[in-house]
Formats: sequence, C-alpha cells, structure tokens
Amino acid sequence: MRKPSFYLILLIATAAIFYIIFILRTAFRIQGVLYFTLIDDAMVSMRYAQHVAHGFGAVWNIGEKPVEGFTNPGWMLLMAFFHLLAIPTSKISLAIMVVSEVVLLANAFVIYRLCDGFQPGSKYAPLLAATITAFYFPLVFWSLRGMEVGLLTLLIDVGVLIVIRHTGDVEKRSSILLGMVFFLALLVRIDSILQIFIICVYFFCRDKSNIRHLVLPLLVAVLTILAILWFQHAYFGDFLPNTYYQKVIGASTWERIKNGILVFYQYAARDILMLALFSLAGVILYKDLRSWEILLLAGLFLVQCMYSIWVGGDYAEVEVDAANRFITQGMPALIILFSLVADHMISDLISAQQPTAHSKPRVQAIISIGVALAALLVISGKPWIDWAIDNSPLLKADMRRVKLGLAIAEYTSPQAIIAVHAAGQIPYYSDRRTIDLLGLNDPVIAKGPVTGPFYPGHDKWNYDYSIMQLKPDLIADNWVKLGDFMKGKTEYQELDNGMYLRKDSTLVNVYGLVNDTR
Repeated sequence: MRKPSFYLILLIATAAIFYIIFILRTAFRIQGVLYFTLIDDAMVSMRYAQHVAHGFGAVWNIGEKPVEGFTNPGWMLLMAFFHLLAIPTSKISLAIMVVSEVVLLANAFVIYRLCDGFQPGSKYAPLLAATITAFYFPLVFWSLRGMEVGLLTLLIDVGVLIVIRHTGDVEKRSSILLGMVFFLALLVRIDSILQIFIICVYFFCRDKSNIRHLVLPLLVAVLTILAILWFQHAYFGDFLPNTYYQKVIGASTWERIKNGILVFYQYAARDILMLALFSLAGVILYKDLRSWEILLLAGLFLVQCMYSIWVGGDYAEVEVDAANRFITQGMPALIILFSLVADHMISDLISAQQPTAHSKPRVQAIISIGVALAALLVISGKPWIDWAIDNSPLLKADMRRVKLGLAIAEYTSPQAIIAVHAAGQIPYYSDRRTIDLLGLNDPVIAKGPVTGPFYPGHDKWNYDYSIMQLKPDLIADNWVKLGDFMKGKTEYQELDNGMYLRKDSTLVNVYGLVNDTR
C-alpha cells in the first residue's frame, strides 16, 4: 500500500474545514444562547440516550415500560456517553456532529485505501473516489445532522478493506478485526447484515482455500444478531424495534415496493444513473474489471437500493432532494466502481496523447479532482447549491421545534403531559412526558392499522386513543390531519399559536406560552 499522498492530506484538510462550515451554519441563538441541534429523527435517539445516561434505562418516558423507538442502538449508546459528560444541552448536539465529522474524514481515507487495494498502482481512482465520497451531499448531510449513516458506512468500508487487503493470505488478527467490525456494524443497525452478507459471500467465492478464516467473523455476526434479538425481546417485549411495526406492519408489500420505486426514481436516480451507466460501460469495455471485486462493489450498492425499495423508501427524500440514507450507505461502493472505470479510461486517453503525464503526481491529482468535481456537479450539484442558498434541509423546522421545546419547559409544570407529531426536538428540549401521536414510540399505534396513504413513519395515528383517552395537557404541534379531528372536541381549545390546550388543565401558563411561540 502506498503512503498517503500530499493530495490526500490536502483533500482531508479541505473536507475538514468544509464540514466545520457546514456545522457552524446550523448554529442559532435563542435568548442569547448559541444552540446546535440534530435533525428531528436523531433527537429521538438523543432522548433515549439522555435517559440511559441518567440511569432511567432505554425508555421514552421516565417511569414507563421500555419501548424501542429507535433502530440504532450502538449510535444511541454513543450519544448516551456524551450525555455523561458536562456538556450543556445547547451544545451536546455539536459533540455528535464533531464525531460525525471525524467519521467522514476517516471514511474518505478508507475509500482511498480501498481503491488502491482493488487496483494496486492506480493513478487516478484513489483520489477521485475519496473526493467524491468526501463531498457527496447525502452522506455529508445525514452524518453531520446526527444520523448513524456515516459511522455505519465507515464500518462497512473498513470491513471491505480488511477482506481486500488480506484475501489469499488471511491472518488470524485480520479475522478478529473483521469480527469486531461486524459486531459494531450490527450493533449500530441490525440491517447492516445485508452488506455483511455480501462481504461474506465475496470472501467465500474469492478465496475458498482460506474459508476457515471466515468462521470467526461469521460466528460473531450470528451471535451478535441472536444477542440483539434476545435483548430486544427480553427488555422491550418484542424481537424487533417498535419503529419496524410502525413503518412496515399494516401496509401491503406491493404498496411499500411501489412507493420505494417511485421515490427511487424521483430522488435517487440523479445520484445514481450517471455513475451506474458509466461503470457498466467500463465493465463491458475492460476485461480486467470483470472480477469478484467488481461484483462485491456492485453487490454492496445494489443490496442497499433493494432494501430501500423493499421498505418503501424514507420519509425525507422530498426535503433533502437526494438519495435517502439507506441508499447513501451503499453509494461509496458505486463511487469506487465508477472511479476504477474512470482510471482505466483516463489512462488510455492520456497514454494515447501524452504518455509522460502519467509520471507527474500533480497532473494526476489535478485530473482526479477535476473529474471528481464534474461527477459531484452531476450527482450532488443541486442539493449543494440549495444548501449554499438556503442552508441545510429541515433546519428551519428543527430550529422552531427547539424553541418550542424550550418554551414548553419554561411555561408548563414538570407534571404536564404533551403530545407531538414530531417526536425529536420538542420532547428532548421540553423534558416533559410525551405522547407520540404518530406511534414511533407507542406500541399501541405502531401495531395498529394504517390510517392514511403509505408514507414511512407518517401513516398511522389514533387520535381517539392518543388524545381523547390519554388526555395530554397540551398538543404541542399541529398537523394537517389534526384540525379535522379536533372540530367539535369541547375538551380542548385551540390557542393562537396553533396548539391545543385541554381546558381543565392547570399545568400550562397559557399567556406566556402563546406569547413566546406565536
């Protein structure tokens, strides 16, 4: 393996500065205090992490039965660690963002190494792939806004690197390292088993003579899955997270797949199409690219696309205007494949025009970065332009919810019960017992019937149960479906800020809350 080049170090330094700018642009002030927050979904995990760190367990509401309203236990536990430190609530999200920045930088380095491992001595692919990956919008966005996407992508890429570097001469240490990577990836998200399976199939097909070295990683993966399922059933009462029941149960398979195909076409096609067609053309043109390694890359990418379609896509494609987080996890494999093909084509073109140019590292770097920027303009140009003009997607709504959560903390009694549709910032910053109206943290709704058209995480609600039976003091956020239900409900009154107050509640300072959130 070659030593890290000056240009790789320059790339990582540039990416680090850019990520800092990205993070700082998400900062905002409330009553003179500088705040950072993750996206709403990530703040759900932060609420669980806060309760774990304070000794209450992985519960949605303190004192209630545990419910698994998250799908990323490893990432949640990492968040819990930071809640043990003396970090103010206003800045703890910043700590998670900084961790994600380090993860993204490490992944760019791993991608560089992977290209060198797939095609030793390649002149353009390593820096090309590392540059595209470092600035691929969905990967940067989902990671720096607090989701586990970056960490999971890094773990899978490290697993591939271990296999690639030691295929044919596998050492015991490498087998142990691969087992550790599998364990961590599954702990972060159990559905990483899909890409782990692809890695194991590659290992088996490519190097049967050393198949004994796959036994330990496979055993670790199987035992980890069994342990997670056992723990989830023993602690939460279900083998699978509550979010699985909320998002998958009730909708037909065809309805999910149809929606998954639709959002794939609408939002992921731009990210994928050029890279995929270019890569396919290269595999057809270059015989040496028809290898197990290329099949590995294709498998790692395609399995994530198939998974995204199977689950019906994600909830935020329209806001992010790019591939969702499931597909994003597989994109580095496609980027590497594209870069290996581009390396072949660039080498052929330069050899025909100016053979000596190959020996000039500066020329190689300029060409690699130039091609990477051109590819990024195609696959991520629009979302980056939108980011430059209007800042990060979802940020404005996140900021409003942080302010609302803080206002609820100030103007309600600690005994007050609130109800929300967005279950991240408002519950976390208000620190109040919360009813999740969409059921991601409520098994009754999650396992109930679908109420509206299929929309991941947003197609189940039961207001008769959540509002009329559980009787929250305050319904903190409005939603298009709520207004019709609340008509004629004399137990509640709509406030000037759009919230609904239970008329007999004495736990809310209505005047202060309305004036602070109007």
